[in-house]
Amino acid sequence: MKSFEEASRTQPMQALANQLQEGRRVDEGYDSRQGPIHLRIYKDLEGTIDLHIHSIPDASPRLLDDIEVAAQAKAVKMTAVVLKCHATATPDRAYIAQRAVGGGIEVYGIICLNPAVGGMNPEAVRMAIRMGAKGVWMPSTWSKHNVQYMQLYRHPMGTETLGRDPIEEGETVLSKEAQIKPEVKEILALVAEQDVMLSTGHLSLNEAHMLIDEACQVGVKKLSVHTVNYHVMGYPLEDQKILVQKGAFGEYGFTSLPYPIWEPADPSRRISLDDVCRSIRNVGAEHCVLSTDSGQVTSPPPIECMRLWIELLRVKGVDQEEIDTMTKLNPAKLLGLESRNPGNRGEMTPC
Repeated sequence: MKSFEEASRTQPMQALANQLQEGRRVDEGYDSRQGPIHLRIYKDLEGTIDLHIHSIPDASPRLLDDIEVAAQAKAVKMTAVVLKCHATATPDRAYIAQRAVGGGIEVYGIICLNPAVGGMNPEAVRMAIRMGAKGVWMPSTWSKHNVQYMQLYRHPMGTETLGRDPIEEGETVLSKEAQIKPEVKEILALVAEQDVMLSTGHLSLNEAHMLIDEACQVGVKKLSVHTVNYHVMGYPLEDQKILVQKGAFGEYGFTSLPYPIWEPADPSRRISLDDVCRSIRNVGAEHCVLSTDSGQVTSPPPIECMRLWIELLRVKGVDQEEIDTMTKLNPAKLLGLESRNPGNRGEMTPC
């Protein structure tokens, strides 16, 4: 048996030799003139699904267009990606992007209920679903909760990065009597009937609880709590547990990790990688989804964000089975693609 000193010298050298040997292999379809994507770098992305990508065209600056997102995801053998826009529905764009890259990757769109689509607009939801939308997102940066956060901390977030004017009021799912609005109930009925995904968006904690409760009552089966680790939400761990017990998945977004653009105005709201790992351990990977929430010009491309997400969690001790659950099995459930991921051993917790 080698001594510790010998092993400490030889193991890194062997790892380096393996890496160099692997790097001599040329990926199928390699073309140095086109800026190749080496599959060996992105091998962990095969079969994964990213539920949350922002792309061009958009009312905000973005890094890649729809077709580039789809092409890169296809190149690294991902199963599916979902295009999200704060300002418009995206199922039509997803259809075109999938056709443009010649298939081999599922590309889906959603509708986010911000003012540009009429806010809580059942007809917009009905048409988006008819056009193939796989999800309905509650208001995001235009939500009342998000607007109040910006006002409270005098934070330019949204006006700087989304290129919009400041707003005084935001969208809410609640009436003046603090009850779920009738039009929101109509939307939830459509979501349940068509069996598509519902995401809480940037709602307050109280709104998220009330929305999930109402959704369960009307039979919505595919529920997601939007980027739990985004500092604007800041949902306590105990509430995360309750929300998943009601049947929702907690979504954790890579670009919500603290970095210069999204650094919270209040440092006490900073949610670190360790905080995310604590949530995953307490909530259970079977109730979690990893997305990138990427596409900003200040973040890496989506496939790189997903690669980093997986590597960072692996370094923190999250095992491969848990990673597969959060990047393959659970997102597949939310998109109705379970058959694409054999070996799925769990069912969603009923409401």
